Amino acid sequence: MRQTKQYKQVVKANYRPQLQKRYQGNKLIEALPIPLSEEEIVEALSFSPAFDESSRQWPRHDRIRELPSLANLMFPMSAHIELALTLDSLMRDGYIGRRPLSAEHIALYQEIYDDALNPNAFRQTYETVTPKLSGALIGVSGMGKTTTIQRCLARYPRVIYHPELDIYQIPWLHFEMPKDSKGVKALLTSIIEAIAELIPGNTYIDDHVHQRATEQSLQSSVRTLMNKHCVGLLIPDEVQNAANNSRQSDQLVMTALTTLANKSKTPIIFVGTPKAEKVLSADLRQIRRSLRSGLGDWSPLPRYETVADEETSAPRDVEGEWVYFMRSMWVYCWTSTPQILDDDLLDAFYYCTQGILDIAIKLFAAVQARAILDDVHTLSSQLVHSVFDDHFGLVHPVIKALRENDVEALIKYEDVKVLRIEDTIESIQRRRRLLTGRAASARPGTSDFKPRLVNAATSMGMTNDDAQALAEAVESEGTAKNMFDAVAQLAKKAAPPKKTAKVRSRPASKSPDEPLIPTYPGLDGRPDDFRHAIVAAAIAGTSIVEKLFELDLMKEPEDALWAA
Repeated sequence: MRQTKQYKQVVKANYRPQLQKRYQGNKLIEALPIPLSEEEIVEALSFSPAFDESSRQWPRHDRIRELPSLANLMFPMSAHIELALTLDSLMRDGYIGRRPLSAEHIALYQEIYDDALNPNAFRQTYETVTPKLSGALIGVSGMGKTTTIQRCLARYPRVIYHPELDIYQIPWLHFEMPKDSKGVKALLTSIIEAIAELIPGNTYIDDHVHQRATEQSLQSSVRTLMNKHCVGLLIPDEVQNAANNSRQSDQLVMTALTTLANKSKTPIIFVGTPKAEKVLSADLRQIRRSLRSGLGDWSPLPRYETVADEETSAPRDVEGEWVYFMRSMWVYCWTSTPQILDDDLLDAFYYCTQGILDIAIKLFAAVQARAILDDVHTLSSQLVHSVFDDHFGLVHPVIKALRENDVEALIKYEDVKVLRIEDTIESIQRRRRLLTGRAASARPGTSDFKPRLVNAATSMGMTNDDAQALAEAVESEGTAKNMFDAVAQLAKKAAPPKKTAKVRSRPASKSPDEPLIPTYPGLDGRPDDFRHAIVAAAIAGTSIVEKLFELDLMKEPEDALWAA
């Protein structure tokens, strides 16, 4: 006989007095943790890594090791708080009228028996059965729906044992909808398996899941187990999996699930991506809209939030939760000289993530990894776009669909998952190792040294003639240890003679806010020449590379070396 896993964290019931009269005297409710205030929810859900500003001066490899700690960041926002409050209320209200061993509780067993004798009475159409206490949490992947549910429910014991009643209570049951069009039997089996994982010493799988089990017998088994263990809240996740079935099949699956919730008087929260809308009934879609304020808005965060002006009542854009989230996350930056989070960076991150929090966190970690490995001291919008283009190709279709508000494309590509932070950082490190190996293998005297140096120089903005002449000079000296050193020598040779640099006068048509751009002597008619950055760096006392970025005269440093 197969043995089911015994769940070790069974908690003995500790009954707490209830303020609400409708909750009083119900052992299933009194055994739950006391409800939290909004402030306590924020504190309970918040998670950020340990951080010390001195770590920004650590060696490169140690700072890289800190980046994966960003994966579990959570800064609770309005949606998180609303969801936590709603889950608690649904769980408690669902236990009203279900006191253990009460007449209502025993009547549920009788109803299960009667329905087994008359299966047609149990069958209903999906459009005519709507859960009495229900909701649907629908949003694109990456907004933290499942993670937030798990963190909200973590404070409730998985199993509560009531010695006086000899009952193992399951406050909540969270499970994934079966994939690959497996139908109602797969759904019912997954629920039995989820219950069996929690209850010590049971033989539920052997008793109820076998080759001869019919759909009808599995339905009776699930209802019996849910009633026996007083399941408080049913949470089917990845509901969009049902949309992989045929239209008839997906309706059968959703009907079976919804009927189970109704018959057992158990509240249910459907969780899924926008594709799940296809399998929600018209009534449930309406309920979802009516409960949206209770479950929170899990759409991608907007760049700005529109509010009514207090004086004129005219709509105006203000900074909202996207800016709050980015500013909260920006603290955890391990570059040696953190850049102030300005509108340029906010716009760059939003363009690349469209307000999806999971992608924003991973892009932030990846951009830091590139900067640290390239010895770039600050982050820039150019770097953000470069890392997104190079390492986040898997989510490009989703981001493009969101950017263009293409609902059909969004449904098509919604299951594309972004790489884990660790995988993305490893990809950046691998590319860096390859680049370093390529650069180290090129020395003066090798056949490919000059052509690669010329390619690097032209990618930085030099003309081919200038690049050829300077590359020959570097090669003839023969002191460059590798291609990195060669590019540095070439840039030094390209510096202007030591004379006072003149500053281009501002044309009258330019905006008064446009910065002055120092220019290289004699190149006033060539604004795209990289030597302007050399002059600007000398005047500002910063690196040439930083000025190349600032003046939009160069791509990322490693892109120039890739060209070599």
